[in-house]
Amino acid sequence: MKIKFDRIFLYVFLSIFVVILVGPFIWLASSSFKESKDIFSSTFSLLPRREDGSIYFSLDNYRYAYEYLNLGTLFFNTLFVAVIATVVNLFLNSLAGFAFARFNFRGRDFIFKMLIVSMMIPGTVLLVPNMIIINELGLYDTLWALILPFTMSVYNVFLMRQHFFSLSKELEEAAIIDGANWFTIFWKIALPLAKPILVILGIFTFMWNYNNYMWPLVVITTPENYTLSLGLGALISAADKNAELYPVMIAGSVLVALPLIILFLVLQKHIMKGINIGGVKG
Repeated sequence: MKIKFDRIFLYVFLSIFVVILVGPFIWLASSSFKESKDIFSSTFSLLPRREDGSIYFSLDNYRYAYEYLNLGTLFFNTLFVAVIATVVNLFLNSLAGFAFARFNFRGRDFIFKMLIVSMMIPGTVLLVPNMIIINELGLYDTLWALILPFTMSVYNVFLMRQHFFSLSKELEEAAIIDGANWFTIFWKIALPLAKPILVILGIFTFMWNYNNYMWPLVVITTPENYTLSLGLGALISAADKNAELYPVMIAGSVLVALPLIILFLVLQKHIMKGINIGGVKG
């Protein structure tokens, strides 16, 4: 009886937890089909309803949001930045992690400790130095300004180092006997064995670059170079001044969030597998 009660309590707790987390997005998705007068109505209704009680779904909000955001251009810019930054990030960080794990060079531990200490520095502190560097390189107000500063991640280097520590030395010794150099060992042996952790780091790195708002707000001024987060921010600011744009802003939020939701649903098995592997290795 106690076991049954504990199970019921667990189900109730998880149900409340799901409602708290998913409820706002359900309201967001439902309101994206409403007219502005229904969103601000004092009578709460999850589904869009007319005054006579009939249910309706308006797609005008999505059409206006697509046109206002220039979604095709913004989506291309965001994918360009997120994909290139993620690929370069994974390659460089895995290479650095491999060097810290398998090479015994002078100052290795000190350099790695300095990298770990740098994680304590708030990202906002680095905004001005990074902006000055980007400006000196002539990359200000370009998409490359959104890629270059994020091609390295101390957190990713740390996780890759921990993973490469677990690799068998016998594999390296056999490869060296066969005449392989260190880069060949990294590329053809170590990296394929690190595929699960690369998948999870790739997903999270992509999501971070996809959602990044603060840095693009600092270095991007031309609307043609906007990312989805910047475009949505501009739409939210416009909706603050014009209530008629409020449902359009909600529809834009759904359009921006939808690709990440689909990505999670498609890759959720890989995400859970990567998290489990990271937990075991930690």
